[in-house]
Amino acid sequence: MSEIIFLKETSSTNDWLRNRCESLSDMTCVTAERQTSGRGRRGHSWETSNGMLAMSVLLKDPPDVSALTARVGLAVCDAVSELYSMLSEKAGIKWPNDIIIENHKVCGILCESVKIGDCINVICGIGVNVSQSEEYFRSVGLLNAASLKTLSGIELSEKKLCETILEKVSIRAKEMFCACYGEYKNRVINIGREVRILHGDNERRATAVDIAQNGCLICEDESGRFEVSSGEVSIRGIEGYL
Repeated sequence: MSEIIFLKETSSTNDWLRNRCESLSDMTCVTAERQTSGRGRRGHSWETSNGMLAMSVLLKDPPDVSALTARVGLAVCDAVSELYSMLSEKAGIKWPNDIIIENHKVCGILCESVKIGDCINVICGIGVNVSQSEEYFRSVGLLNAASLKTLSGIELSEKKLCETILEKVSIRAKEMFCACYGEYKNRVINIGREVRILHGDNERRATAVDIAQNGCLICEDESGRFEVSSGEVSIRGIEGYL
C-alpha cells in the first residue's frame, strides 16, 4: 500500500525522497505545505505557494523508464478527469511535462533517476495549481497559469488530489508506454503546431507532427523529420508559451 508523508516545510520534495530512497518503500509519496528550493526542468527554480500541491513519488525500478514522464502526465490527467468533471475542456499535455487546460498550465512534472546498484529508481515531482486566484498569477507574472479551482469552479483539498494522483500513478507506472501510446498522443496539444525547440542558447523552428513510439516528439522542418527527446530541451510556441 502506498504511504503519504506530510511535511510542513522542506527544501524540495524530490530531494527529500532522494536522500532516503534506499530505506523507503516503492510508491512512497511525500508532500509539503512549503517547498523552499524546488526546481523544475532545465534548472528553473520552483517554490510553492498557498493553494499549490507539491508532491513527489518514489518509483523503485519501474518499467520503461524513458517514457515515465509521459505516463505520469497521463496519471495526472486521469485524476483531473475524475475529480473535476465540470471542466469544459479535457486536460491536455504540452509535451513533454506540462498539463494544460483551456490554454493554461495547471501542473508541471519533473522525473529524476537515482541509480542504486543495478536498480534505477525514479522520483516523480508533481506540482499542481489547486486553488490560487487569477489575481495571484497576475501578481507573480504567470499569465499562462491557472488553478483547477478557477477553471472548474470546484474546490477540493490538496490531500484529496494528492491521494487520487498517487492512485493513478501507481497504475500508470506499471504500464509499458506502448499500452497507452494512443491515449498519450490524443492528449498532446503540440501536435500540428509550429514550435521553437530551445536547447541552451540555440533555437530551432519546426512543426510538431507526431509522437514516436518511444515518447519522443516528432518534428519537421525544411531538412525533414527528426525526433526530439525531452532531456534539456524546451518546447515553446512560435508566439509564446503554447
